[in-house]
Amino acid sequence: MVLDNWGRLQKNTPMLSKNINASTLSPEQVWDMLNSGRIDEVKVRKFWTASRHYILFLLAFGLGIAFTLFTSSANTASSSQGPIDLKMAASVIPSEPAKPEFSKENLLKEIQNLGILCPQVVYAQAELESAFLTAGMSVKTNNLFGMRYPGQRPTSAIGLYLQGKDTIIYGTRAELRPYLRQATYAVYAHWTDSVKDYKLWQDYSFKTRQKYIEFLSRVYATAPTYASRIQEMVSSK
Repeated sequence: MVLDNWGRLQKNTPMLSKNINASTLSPEQVWDMLNSGRIDEVKVRKFWTASRHYILFLLAFGLGIAFTLFTSSANTASSSQGPIDLKMAASVIPSEPAKPEFSKENLLKEIQNLGILCPQVVYAQAELESAFLTAGMSVKTNNLFGMRYPGQRPTSAIGLYLQGKDTIIYGTRAELRPYLRQATYAVYAHWTDSVKDYKLWQDYSFKTRQKYIEFLSRVYATAPTYASRIQEMVSSK
C-alpha cells in the first residue's frame, strides 16, 4: 500500500521525490499529499450556487459588449464602401417604357396605333400646323396640331400656353379655366400626348356612326325618314 502510493506520489509530485522517501512518511501522510492538489467538488458546488447569478451576468455583459463592437465595425466597413449607386438602384425599380423620340416615321406609327381616322390626313395636319414640331410655340408645348386647351372634353394636356404673354401655365382644368377666355394652346408633357389628345378630340367631336347615317340619307336613300329609321334600328340593338 505504501509503495503503491509512493509511486503515485512520485508521478504527481516529482519535485518532492528528491527530499522525501517512503520510509519517512506514514500512509496517512502519503494519502494527504496525493489529494492535496485536487479540487474539492463540494466547495466548487457551493461556490457556483452562491455566485452563479454574478457569473451569468458578467458573461451576458461581456457578450453584449462583443456584439456591439462587432456590429459597429461592420457598419463602419459598409459605410467605407462609398455611396449607393443610384443608377444601379434605379435599374431594379420597374419603370414606364421610354417614350419614342420624335420622327416622321414614329409620328405616323403613333397615329395608326391609336386608331385615328384618316391617318394620312392627320399626318398632313401635323406638317401644316407645326412643321413637325419645329415651328412657333410647338417646340415649347409639344403641340403638333395647334390644339386649343379644351373646356369640356377629356384631354391629355397638362397646361396651357398664353400666346399674347408667351407664358406656360400648368394646372388642372379647374385651375386653368379662368384663362380660357384668352388665346390659349394646349401644352403636353410629350409629343405622343399631343397625338393622344387628337384622338380624344376626334372621338368626342366626330361621331362616325352618325356621320355615316347622314351620308346614307344624302346619297343612298330617297325616303326623307330613312336616316331616322336607321338610327332607331341601331339604337334599339
